[in-house]
Amino acid sequence: MGKLKSVVFDALPEHETCWSLTTAPNGKIYIGVCGELTGGLSVFLVQYDPETETTEYLLDVGEALGHSARFGATPISKVHYGMIPGHDGKLYCATHFSGPPVTDVVWRPWQTWDDPVRMACGLCLFTYDTSNGHLENLGSICPNEGCRAAGFAERRRLMYIVTWPRNHFVVFNVGTGDFFDAGRLGNTNPLSIWTDEQENAYTVDDLGEIICYDAEERRLHETGIKIPKSPFCREENRSIYDAVRSPDGNGIYGSVWNLEYMPFAGHLFYYDMKNNEIRDYGPGKKGSADKKSHLSSLVFGEDGFLYYVVSEEDMHRRLGCRMYLMRMNTENGEKEEIGALDDGQWHSEYVAKATFDFKGNLYFADTNNRPTRLYVYRPETGERRLVNDFSKIRNWG
Repeated sequence: MGKLKSVVFDALPEHETCWSLTTAPNGKIYIGVCGELTGGLSVFLVQYDPETETTEYLLDVGEALGHSARFGATPISKVHYGMIPGHDGKLYCATHFSGPPVTDVVWRPWQTWDDPVRMACGLCLFTYDTSNGHLENLGSICPNEGCRAAGFAERRRLMYIVTWPRNHFVVFNVGTGDFFDAGRLGNTNPLSIWTDEQENAYTVDDLGEIICYDAEERRLHETGIKIPKSPFCREENRSIYDAVRSPDGNGIYGSVWNLEYMPFAGHLFYYDMKNNEIRDYGPGKKGSADKKSHLSSLVFGEDGFLYYVVSEEDMHRRLGCRMYLMRMNTENGEKEEIGALDDGQWHSEYVAKATFDFKGNLYFADTNNRPTRLYVYRPETGERRLVNDFSKIRNWG
């Protein structure tokens, strides 16, 4: 079925999550290694080279942006789903917060909202040039808030951002530095933004409705289409967790993020952007009755299958859930279990996002292990070849 290995970020022993993960035009993998549970930790930008199988720790993002957490401020602990590569070789990034100040045990935004020392500086925007290592600070917007999801309209030079905790849809022009607040999406963030061929943006509100941002009209509007609801959920509260573009470019495959007392019970779906239609593929594992099943990390393999991970409760393990790698034939909806994300020493409880390299290897970003890591899966698809097709890399976090 293939081979699985881990890439462990042991030079960052206190960092415990990887939320942002992508592939640049140079074929290298870039990761935001985050720290949420220890006070004063900043996100680290890390590079993994598939050719040499080596890891390089590039920079402490907070220090590089001039927002050191050493003096009691809320640290820039994350680049969440907000690291997007451009064809120019730059990473376009928006930062996030959730780690406590160095003096605190836990952080909540309202505890530091008006504190001149401990307050969050606002979501910072920056680019990182993968060709020469230059970081350009584009400034910060939305004081006290961070970014949990972003997309990039490269031709328009616009970053589409959802802020947290106020959940506003913000548009930032990376050329001029101007930004525009298009309005509030609801009480709870979506965790994915995607774009169409015209670089309009799409996301989902907290009642499951797909919302479109019209880039020409500069406004949000409802599409009239809702993403599927799990039969376990009695209420309408749900949004999107992850999305990947379909191979034909006409739509996206996505996973549902339920928002009531059990935030998982995820479903797979396909949204046809051209015809504004939805298709429900059901739970990630056929016949799954696990209400805590988390579904994420959607990525297409070189073999044409849609790969993703799904969790099942397992109280006999060190962590209470176990993640399983799955794949689906999108032509007939058949799902196949490949195996657990388990390297023999560690197993994954929660996986955030996925990407691929130009040899067809698939990468999955682990969370909740310390030190944190990537799981790398090599499907059995015959002879490996370098296919430098950057167009398949998604332009959202």
